[in-house]
Amino acid sequence: MKTLLAATALAATMLSALPAAAVVVTGATKIRVTNAFPDYLQVAELQAFNFSATNIALGGTATGSSVYAGFSTPDKAIDGNTGGNYYTDTIFHSLGSGAGEFLEVTFAAANLSSISIFGRSDCCNNRDRYNIEIFNARGTTLFSGVVSAAEQTGTVTFDAAAAVPEPASWALMIAGFGLVGIGARARRRNIVAA
Repeated sequence: MKTLLAATALAATMLSALPAAAVVVTGATKIRVTNAFPDYLQVAELQAFNFSATNIALGGTATGSSVYAGFSTPDKAIDGNTGGNYYTDTIFHSLGSGAGEFLEVTFAAANLSSISIFGRSDCCNNRDRYNIEIFNARGTTLFSGVVSAAEQTGTVTFDAAAAVPEPASWALMIAGFGLVGIGARARRRNIVAA
């Protein structure tokens, strides 16, 4: 019985040492941004970095649901300017304030290491809470979450590889299961012998 308990404790320890599941974004081609609550959508800059630290959004195409005042166009959200001042023409600002307002940035397929979104800096930062969705070319959702840029910048970091344990972790886990099996077998022998 002691052997079984020790083996079980060892296996539990090894399983808890495995890395937690991580979000992996591979083959991304589009990022869709909407406001987390129905209000004007305002985005100073959307950056999407690959694992070479290149902002691939800069070479992408931005489209939006509507444009406020004619000059706060979607391309302002991927022009490299993170300033966030509406009056100096550096942000995308939607005309409408409903739930249907969006910004979409498309680019060549890439594996993403992180995204950053910059909100408005001259006022109204209560609007800078965004729903972010990332899609691949087939339209499959790779990531969906809420990012706040109320402090002007919100960032999400992704894992470089799938959440698969390292070979050493696999070896420890298999050894632990082996010990559990040995303990159970020894226990069965003890019960039969009694």
